[in-house]
Amino acid sequence: MHKLSNWIWLPAFLACCAAVNTPPVAQAAGGRQAMQQCATRVLSGLARTRASEVQVGSAVLSRCDGPLRAALADAVQSGEAASCTVESCLDMARSRAAAEAIQAYRQHGQH
Repeated sequence: MHKLSNWIWLPAFLACCAAVNTPPVAQAAGGRQAMQQCATRVLSGLARTRASEVQVGSAVLSRCDGPLRAALADAVQSGEAASCTVESCLDMARSRAAAEAIQAYRQHGQH
């Protein structure tokens, strides 16, 4: 089985909504870590059951909504996503998180 702890895709979505001048990201680390751990758990479970790629995005979103919101809130608070509020950027964050989860699942040769 592939090592799933290396799936770090949340920074890619946060980069989409980051301001031009990105302040230190240390404050956003807690939310990112929680999201990464959640997504890793979900992707690992999907890989164990050899789930269809079609299930990946919705599974990560439904099981990791809280950590995704926390990561986005941390990015907003730290100024990394200064032009966002959690609600105004949540749809974009969900879309990006689902796409990145699917991509990570593909890259690790699960299907």
